[in-house]
Amino acid sequence: MDLLGLVTILGWTYFLGLALAVASFVIALLRTPVRTSRLVVALVVLVVFLYGTASAVEPTSALTDSWIHAGFTQYIVQHGHVLNNYDARFSWPGGFSLAAVLVAFTGQPNALALLRWFPVFIELLYLAPLLAIGARSGVNRRTAFLGVALFYTTNWIYQDYFSPQALNYLFFLVVIAAVFSCWRPRRFGRAKTLDLRIRALVQQARYTVTLRRLNGHDAAPTQGAPTILWVLVLLTLIIGASVMSHQLTPYALIVALAGLLVTRRLGRPELVIVAALFAVGWLSLGASNYWIGHLNDIFGGIGQISSTVGSNVTSRVTGSASHRLIVQWRMGIIVMLYLFAGIGALRRAPDSRSLEALVVAPFVLLAVQNYGGEGLLRVVLFALPFSALLAASALLPSRRALLRTPRATSRHRSRHRFVVGTLVGVVLLAFSLGTTVVRGGNDAYEAFSLGEVSAVNYTYAHAHAGQAIGVVSTYLPMGQRDLGEHDFFIADRQSTPTPRQVLQSFLKARPRWIVLSRSQELWGEILAGYPIGWIKSLQTNLVKDNYRVVARWPTASVLELGVTP
Repeated sequence: MDLLGLVTILGWTYFLGLALAVASFVIALLRTPVRTSRLVVALVVLVVFLYGTASAVEPTSALTDSWIHAGFTQYIVQHGHVLNNYDARFSWPGGFSLAAVLVAFTGQPNALALLRWFPVFIELLYLAPLLAIGARSGVNRRTAFLGVALFYTTNWIYQDYFSPQALNYLFFLVVIAAVFSCWRPRRFGRAKTLDLRIRALVQQARYTVTLRRLNGHDAAPTQGAPTILWVLVLLTLIIGASVMSHQLTPYALIVALAGLLVTRRLGRPELVIVAALFAVGWLSLGASNYWIGHLNDIFGGIGQISSTVGSNVTSRVTGSASHRLIVQWRMGIIVMLYLFAGIGALRRAPDSRSLEALVVAPFVLLAVQNYGGEGLLRVVLFALPFSALLAASALLPSRRALLRTPRATSRHRSRHRFVVGTLVGVVLLAFSLGTTVVRGGNDAYEAFSLGEVSAVNYTYAHAHAGQAIGVVSTYLPMGQRDLGEHDFFIADRQSTPTPRQVLQSFLKARPRWIVLSRSQELWGEILAGYPIGWIKSLQTNLVKDNYRVVARWPTASVLELGVTP
């Protein structure tokens, strides 16, 4: 791979296939009558292109965290419990426990077999709740399918790797889809003129925070009482699974359910209360190993919106020109999506503004969370299905929208359909190409070779318990075994050191083993601004100071500290 990552190794056939996949979806979308089966097949093909390509062409799973999560799972398989006081993520062990059950049930030796294809698998699982949300969100049928397509073509946020957040995002979508399917807003009288419509909107806004609204009386059930009861029981179980699996998703669910309540799409306020009690209860009791002594980590970010945005946006626009380009394109995709979403909000006249509320609600978390540099990414991801549906409304608005497209006459209907189809196709293809580039933009150092996997496995096989393993950065397939037996010395733990400082830190700490690799070398060139060939110079200097190369592959080498007689 070149510095731009995955896109540099994709041939022209990939882009031709992607264009054909988009074209087939657009043709199926604008056909009359609309055939759901064809649209679903077209969406599946598009998802496989966008999220399965990296799994197909890269030799092993990307992202260090996915390997670490496999190590967490392996520990539970071997010991039947978590390793206390080892990592904060073990205070939310639900997802790892589920993975351990799956590994044991299938007879696999570890979870590594799940890593490579997990992103495309979980993205396909998202499809069903996304379709349910679109079908019950108040937009028309074509707009709903277009919104789902926009979700997939703009979701460059790499949170679908083997991780609890990927599983909990599925929980999040299922809960919202169930609420949309079980309740609908009670209709108000519709004004005929724009002036009366605006007055009606102002009057409805005044009734938002009333006792009647908060008790759910402005939402009507679409199912019978027994069905609603069973749905509430199942949603309670899902929320319970979520609160013990991930730190942030339960709170995103709370604000989303509150938004649905005030916009008349949730008929039971108890669901919001249950979610809040479960989340706070698990944090207080189940995650006590984490919060004791770490209260500032949990509450230190309250009100620090500017610093949160800074750690999520401005601090990421660093490194080489190629990396800055990737970051700018990522922000550009989100800005364009929200621009379309703003237009879509004006081009529709729904019975409930629940989509708009679900776009805005996750941003409340920025003011109260201390999730670190990925907080804003997670917030955008929680809002993405609903902003995508609003963006679709900008391209295919309803006939009764505030800013609607005039009805085409029979003479100009075919021309109108061609223009709309071309616009939709261009937008989808542009987003698809952009997501292809930026989603794999960091794969030069986040994706790993078989040589790097072999180097890490060699180190695990030869290092004794308690011996330290040194690495320049965390961009290695490490952490998948022997949890708690080795100390990892990471040279860039506190900041981005210079190559000379990396050498000095190694010589000062004297770890018994050091793993140097191509991914770490590209990390230094792309993010840290190191010169080309710096890893070779580092290895030469280490060899001069009592380290020796004990194993070597084309993309990695393992050094061991010599024993002084």
